[in-house]
Amino acid sequence: MAWAYLINSTLTSSTKGTYRWVLGKVFELDLGDGPSFRGSIAANPYSQHERAELISVARSQNKPWRRSSALAMIALSIGAGCRACELRHVKGGDLAKDGGAIATGDRTVPIKSPWSEILSSLERKDHKFLFHLGAPTRSSKNFIGGFASDLIRDPASPRFQITRARSSFICDRWNDGIPLIELTEITGIREVESLIRYVHLLDRSPKTKAGLRQHFSSGNR
Repeated sequence: MAWAYLINSTLTSSTKGTYRWVLGKVFELDLGDGPSFRGSIAANPYSQHERAELISVARSQNKPWRRSSALAMIALSIGAGCRACELRHVKGGDLAKDGGAIATGDRTVPIKSPWSEILSSLERKDHKFLFHLGAPTRSSKNFIGGFASDLIRDPASPRFQITRARSSFICDRWNDGIPLIELTEITGIREVESLIRYVHLLDRSPKTKAGLRQHFSSGNR
């Protein structure tokens, strides 16, 4: 009954696919013969010009704490691949003194230029949050998006989106030539198949889950 409802519902294709997987796991059902559902596709990365525009927007904010928070938001997401749930909890002590690495979750991520320079230039204390220090709560679902939407910016400037920032990080590191096993480690992706959302953005990468698994197992670039 529940599966029939999902098939006929107005949920997105990727959501139906996720729910089918959950139903199959929880109730030990074989739902593999049902309709196929296209997974969600990762957002396009920011171009170099758009990244420069985002930095300019951050530096043009009218209050020091907003400038610092905006720069931290951009550098931690594009430069270190932090997800929203991670970015909101980063503290000064999580960063290397030169801004060249961050410890987040159960991983350590190296940070490249220009993001390392931006992070090293921020005033920070080990026990203080880097992003939105004065926020009364950090649990709001729209904690990052709300701050980004309120930034003072020219309408022609790109909007900050955490999904595009993370796509930018993943594409940058793939283009650097790192192996899939290392890419999953620094992004916190536990199953290599989850990268299927990004393969349309990654040149010369496998385009199927089976191909990703094989490539991952072989340890190849």
